Formats: sequence, C-alpha cells, structure tokens
Amino acid sequence: MDVYEVLFQRCLEHRVIVDGKETPLWTISKEDIEKERVDFNLQWESLQDLAISLYEFKREQLKSKELIKLPIEEILVGIAFLKPKESGYLITDDTSNICINYLSDIITARINCISKYYYLIKKPLNTNIFDEVILKFPQKKNIRTNNIEDIKEIVFKLKNLQFDI
Repeated sequence: MDVYEVLFQRCLEHRVIVDGKETPLWTISKEDIEKERVDFNLQWESLQDLAISLYEFKREQLKSKELIKLPIEEILVGIAFLKPKESGYLITDDTSNICINYLSDIITARINCISKYYYLIKKPLNTNIFDEVILKFPQKKNIRTNNIEDIKEIVFKLKNLQFDI
C-alpha cells in the first residue's frame, strides 16, 4: 500500500454529520449528499476559502524551517465536496485544480523541509500520516514530487463515493 492509498483510507475516516449524527465519511450515500443531509465538518465555507487558506499555508510553509500543522485529510475532503461561492466567478473545476496544485506544492515543500532539516537529525513534532511515511525513506535535497495525479485520483474517488471498503 503506498502513501496515497493510506491517505485515501484516512480521508474515509473523516468524521461527518448526517442528520445530526456523527459518522465516518465512508458511510454516506449519494442520496445523503443530494438531499443535503451531510455536514462535512470542515473549517472552510467554500472552495474559494479553501484555496485562499492553501495559498497562505503554502507561503508560510515555504518560509518556515519547521513543519506547520496540516489537516491534509480534511483538505482533500474539502476539495472533493466543497462548493464554490454563489457569487464567485471561478468555476468549480478551476478552483478544485487550483487547490490541488497548491496542495501539491505544499507537499513538495514539506518533503523538502523534512529532507533538509530533519532527516537523520530528529523527527518533527507536527508530522501527519503523509510525513510519517516520508520519514521512513531517505530523501535527496530539493526533491520534486509529481503527486498531482495521485491527489486528483483521491479527490475523484471521494467525489464519486468510490470507497471500496
């Protein structure tokens, strides 16, 4: 199982609220979403809000020598299920792609941060499941990752409720 499969499984455990009851994401149905019975329990109101947060996080992570707390599973659920603002001029696919690109840049920055400042020295305090896997493998400095397709696949599976549990 690769890190993206682990990440997808973690997304499925994200707690949502359906008809007032807290439950894991993997238990929801298309009907729940269509009838707007699901509260995805996210800190963002729209895709635009998420994109802005990701941009700010990206800037902060690129400047920092420390790993900054990142709710990566919540971000992926947000990309999959948040809607754009009604008055917004960006369409959903464009905003989703912007979020995916920002997340890819953030992951790359985190890998570089781990490889530059932490590998063989100490384990950072703010690691998440993704970072934990990265720490298990030697990294080269200035590593570049091609993870956009993996992120898109996770978002696609979440959007289409392809949970395969």
